[in-house]
Amino acid sequence: MKFTIDKRLFDLFPGLSVGTLVCYIDNTKYGEDLLDPVLERLRTSFSYEKPQDHPHIKVWRQAFTKVGISASKYPSSIESLLRRALKGGPFPRVNPIVDLYNAFSLEYLVPVGGHDLAPLEEEIFLGFAEGGEPFTPMDGGDQETAEKDEIIYKDAKDVLTRRWVWRQSNKDKVTSHTKYLFMPIDIMEGVDVALCHEIMERIDSRLARDGIGSVIRKDVVTASHLSTEFHVG
Repeated sequence: MKFTIDKRLFDLFPGLSVGTLVCYIDNTKYGEDLLDPVLERLRTSFSYEKPQDHPHIKVWRQAFTKVGISASKYPSSIESLLRRALKGGPFPRVNPIVDLYNAFSLEYLVPVGGHDLAPLEEEIFLGFAEGGEPFTPMDGGDQETAEKDEIIYKDAKDVLTRRWVWRQSNKDKVTSHTKYLFMPIDIMEGVDVALCHEIMERIDSRLARDGIGSVIRKDVVTASHLSTEFHVG
């Protein structure tokens, strides 16, 4: 299987980097909880007046504006996650792996996603939609279709994430049955790419330490390295 980013996306954002982790996981047991400490730090120490004032959120708002996405109507996943964290009260728990990458996403304030590889067909692609590709929202609702030139994650058949890092499909959601996982870490230009490597190393270490998985492939896709290949199963 291959993950590829459209070169035209790098023409718009030359400093973009997308870290990729391909993992084998046991998503039925929890290791050490990382989410609660991160939530506590954010709720007591977040120093910006509004979530969108943080530089890591601001760069995504600027990027969305550049490609014609309303950041107010369609906030990036990390902005939505941060808003939910700062709101207080119980934070949604999903399953061990989703909670793990949500914790790292909130700690570094960068989008970290997860896609079950089993349902995916052929390649994974990040780039511009032709228009009309089908999308089934994870949170329910009617099937949608991508707009022409909308930035999407997709496989050979379906949209996996609409509006870049806004909303993920139900097709490849991570469940207790997930065994092989594709985890992208989207580092927008203006954010230190070193964070990408640090997050990947820490996730790799945490999976091994907690005995809940292992990394099969680790790579960073950039303007000079447009794709990465991996094998699972």
